[in-house]
Amino acid sequence: MKRATPYLLLLPALLCTVFVLVYPLLQNLYNSFHQVSLNRGSGGWIGFANYAKVFHDRTFWLAFWNTTAYATIGTLMALLIGLAFALLLNMKLGRISGVMNIIFTIPWVISPVVAGFAWKWLLNDNFGIVNYWLLKLGIIGEQITWLGDPATALICVTLARLWQFYPFAMVMFLAGLQAIPDEQYEAASVDGASTWRQFFAITLPNLKSVSAVLLLLGMIWSFNDFNMVFVMTRGGPIDASMVLPVLVREFSFVQFDLGKGSALSVVVFGLLAGLSILYLKLVSREEAE
Repeated sequence: MKRATPYLLLLPALLCTVFVLVYPLLQNLYNSFHQVSLNRGSGGWIGFANYAKVFHDRTFWLAFWNTTAYATIGTLMALLIGLAFALLLNMKLGRISGVMNIIFTIPWVISPVVAGFAWKWLLNDNFGIVNYWLLKLGIIGEQITWLGDPATALICVTLARLWQFYPFAMVMFLAGLQAIPDEQYEAASVDGASTWRQFFAITLPNLKSVSAVLLLLGMIWSFNDFNMVFVMTRGGPIDASMVLPVLVREFSFVQFDLGKGSALSVVVFGLLAGLSILYLKLVSREEAE
């Protein structure tokens, strides 16, 4: 009985994992190989037909490239901003650093849904504060429909995404900066190295592993991000900001083609699994070193 007790204690968590994670995953995989419609019911086995429909759909490729741009540009910009703020906080400016630390980390603790609504309000073409100040300063001559213009919609949601991700990058970079031995900087100063030379020869090489982990995590989270884009634009206008997670909803619950939506979700799962494997390999390699 004593040997079985640990397994009995783990049983509720195991059952919860099976019903919440494993069963939906298997059901989704099953649906991707069957004709399943929310308004016509379930059909028979159709093999890879749903996957063929996904890859022959123009919207899929538009959403794929939008997601790639959204994830790549948003993550890279967030890393640059996070590194800049981490360097500022690492200067140890007394109480000012503590206040800045609180202010800079606020976006990370805000719910993505709340953040999305906040940005949607800020960018509103009628009463948004962004248009108000741009008009007040004379930068623009008329109100801009930021989220309603295909040329600016994806840029706006990308800005919102990097705004919410940069605090995490900042904290990680700050931890990496504080782990660099002071002796390296002291030796460089003795050799006459300038501040910029120390940054490129000491700081950046020591932050290489942190940067790689943050880049992969940012890509994974951005590829899987549904809330921000859905709240701000729902993939519009005319699919200009459509990303893969929102397109899964579009196929499944707007077009009522659950089989096609399931096939797309399996494709997204495969992309995320590939990125996750890269992340795990990178982490294990860093731990081995």
